[in-house]
Amino acid sequence: MPLHDGDLELALLTLLSGQERYGLDLAKELREVTGGDLDLNAGTLYPALHRLERRGWLRSSTRPSPRGGHALRYYALTDEGARAFQAKRDAYRRWHHGLITRWGNS
Repeated sequence: MPLHDGDLELALLTLLSGQERYGLDLAKELREVTGGDLDLNAGTLYPALHRLERRGWLRSSTRPSPRGGHALRYYALTDEGARAFQAKRDAYRRWHHGLITRWGNS
């Protein structure tokens, strides 16, 4: 099933709603929670994160890696991002409920 921008945005906002994370950590968690169905490459993940940051939904900061090596860019929700997450989550729940209700009647 193809992934749409809105789906990816909701998935990223969901993972960032609990704590700040760095990009590869987000990709790893998405892969784990979807049983491997969502395996993002850097060419998909980072443009999505940058798009959310340009909208003001995320802020980022660079820190040294806890394991050494190059610095990592961590992303976190802004207050505006938290509101966008809630709105997207609520819209998804309505959409999902509507589909489940419809399927139950077929």
